[in-house]
Amino acid sequence: MAESVLSTVLGNVGNLAVQEASFLGGVTLEVAFLKDELMRLQGYLKDAESKRRSGNATVTILMSQIGDAAYEAENVIEAVDYMKKRNDIKKGFMGAISRYAHIPSDLTTLHKVGVEIQRVRRKLSEIFQSIERLKINLDSGVVDESLEDYDLRHLRNDDVVMVGFENEYKEIVDKLVQGEKMLSVVSIVAMGGAGKTTLARKVYISSQVEQHFEALVWVTVSQKFKVIDLLKEILKQILSDVDQSTKIDEMKEYEVGKKIHDILIKKIYLVVLDDVWETDTWEQINRTIKAFPDTSNCSRILLTTRKEDVAKHVEMQTHVHALRSLDEEKSWLLFSSKALPSYRISSIHNLDKYEELGRKLTRKCAGLPLALAVLGGYLSKNLNTQAWSDVLLCWPSTKDTQMMRAIIARSYENLQNHHLRSCVLYLAAFPEDYIISVSALINLWIAEGFIPHTPKHTLEKTARMYVSELAQRSFVQVVQTSIIHERAEEIRIHDIIRDWCIEEASQDGFLDVIHETTSGQVGASSSHNKIFYRSSFQNLSGQILQASPNLRTLFGFELSSLSLPDVRFLRVLHVENTRLKNFSTVIGGCIHLRHLSLRGCGRVKVPSSIRKLLYLQTIHVDSNVPSSLWDIPTLRHVDLCCISLPRSVQILQTLQELRMWPTDDEVGKDPMPILEMLPCLVVLELHCFIPEAMSSGAQGFPRLQELRLEGCYFNKWTMEVGTMPKLSHLSLDMFDMLDEIEIPDGLLHLPSISFVSLHARAIACSSHSTAEGLKQKGCEVTIVTVPL
Repeated sequence: MAESVLSTVLGNVGNLAVQEASFLGGVTLEVAFLKDELMRLQGYLKDAESKRRSGNATVTILMSQIGDAAYEAENVIEAVDYMKKRNDIKKGFMGAISRYAHIPSDLTTLHKVGVEIQRVRRKLSEIFQSIERLKINLDSGVVDESLEDYDLRHLRNDDVVMVGFENEYKEIVDKLVQGEKMLSVVSIVAMGGAGKTTLARKVYISSQVEQHFEALVWVTVSQKFKVIDLLKEILKQILSDVDQSTKIDEMKEYEVGKKIHDILIKKIYLVVLDDVWETDTWEQINRTIKAFPDTSNCSRILLTTRKEDVAKHVEMQTHVHALRSLDEEKSWLLFSSKALPSYRISSIHNLDKYEELGRKLTRKCAGLPLALAVLGGYLSKNLNTQAWSDVLLCWPSTKDTQMMRAIIARSYENLQNHHLRSCVLYLAAFPEDYIISVSALINLWIAEGFIPHTPKHTLEKTARMYVSELAQRSFVQVVQTSIIHERAEEIRIHDIIRDWCIEEASQDGFLDVIHETTSGQVGASSSHNKIFYRSSFQNLSGQILQASPNLRTLFGFELSSLSLPDVRFLRVLHVENTRLKNFSTVIGGCIHLRHLSLRGCGRVKVPSSIRKLLYLQTIHVDSNVPSSLWDIPTLRHVDLCCISLPRSVQILQTLQELRMWPTDDEVGKDPMPILEMLPCLVVLELHCFIPEAMSSGAQGFPRLQELRLEGCYFNKWTMEVGTMPKLSHLSLDMFDMLDEIEIPDGLLHLPSISFVSLHARAIACSSHSTAEGLKQKGCEVTIVTVPL
């Protein structure tokens, strides 16, 4: 991964403005020399990587040293850039002095930085000497890193994998909605990669199932699950009152189980338990109280597992459906739908030859849908008969999982660029069966520097193209697609691919995934002494107390508690459902931080020192955040519970997404006059603002495309002609408001509006003409009213 590391570092430091800071003196020249040496080093990496993969241990060590040196160089260059940023935003007389004079604190820091630059340059000099001894050649070839902009309409993974399972699908649906009235279980059993989860999800969202059952629940069990967490997730899905879901986390296991029982006893329900591994899972779920009552009303449990004894162990009427491998013809249908998609058929010559080779390859896949999908995705990027013949000739002699690993590795190596390869390995950071938000993943990739700057696209657009590429190759499965935008909103990674990513990421020193409690350091693998710059801790008890001093990324999922160590070079901190300690004392020192996401971590106190994080791009925190956040010039995506509006938006020139709840003293003010001045804002979501009136000026919101207002009440909304020229989607959710809601007639003047959704108790009579006018413009209008 040294090539990826070096390219990422060069991309990051290339955007820094160190050379513009005259007060830095001779350090600026030293930084320039350091950049030049990193660029020179990049030219050798192609040859070095090929030697490493051939098993040259000395080159492997050298590649690790290159990665270390690149990260150290980025740290020191960014420290200089940080001094410039800090001085640029200082105000008043002392700010003017510090910008143009060498104050003692700056002189001390510059001296330390200069010493550090010399140390890194000496390390690079030793690396160049090693390159000469190892006879590693300079390779200045240019790699094409362009990607096709795939249309997600061709990437419906569930439809693709359903090829060949039409009969099974109908049989399972029939067993769920027909038959005996007593509570019973339908189990889908098959090996990994056979399509169990995809088939179950297709059944789950079918119209027959949705119409038959009054309550639908889907939970993933996995190998390491906690009963209390599983029950809480089930309860959150069946609660009709969304506000009560916040109270669930405080409930005990018996209370949660009884609440589930009391709700489901009145309903015809279907509960899906996906990916069950242990025979006693059902007993564990019902150990304190029988959560799933049998009222003889045709309720069902749908279970997926790799083990037949698990399927048969549940002590009730059980229908076991052993999912068969695909036959030769169905295998060909699935493979060809990926390798030779219909929208590309017309441009393919020698189609008969491709079919001849393809049918031979499908027989090698032994009817496994995952193998067929990944191989097909890989070969769709290599549409020449020689490449297909080479795959056939080099086919591994192993079967099942080992065969799958060989296919995954080939597709991974074939990815267009190292940026994409980094994005694939990064998926290992998420827990097993985790549903990944695409927008959150994109923010993480950008924060890590994996997404290159291109003249044609924004970083977000390029990242979405990467997601489409990985879906096309079946590295990820699309779970949820936006009906409006026709793009992936949620994805998941198959267990087999995830296991491969974890192993590959560990071998390369890219990422360490820790599942069990360890006494070692953060950033140091529990199984060996390799130092990692990224660590993901998942489902652990105990505290993390120590860290590698150079740790750049820290993930935490479902930890009992987390005491943040000294991580001053941290770029990413992403923690979910974990009690945090000492956060407020540590975070101000993480000046390199790009991504801060604390979901389900309680009321974490965010200090005013947050203003020091001058590189912060993404922040998602569930607690109060001080207004000093608005002093950060690099914000791109902000999702906050409570915060005051910025006094000025002059510094917020990069902000693209904003989701926020107001503080009590801002709640009655119109937020639009301030927010409409944000020049790059694309998505705006506001909750619980209650102004008397709202107004949008003629020049307001120049790039806004999506606007969602939830629980925001106002008597009048005035829109001047010329406002929101790019707004396409507007959603108003005002169910809690008792008065009639009026649709602003100003919407008729918006040139790009294409979708309007309104949820309310009632709408004013005058709004019907506005709605009709929008429809005549070709806008889709959805109005849902639920009277008291």
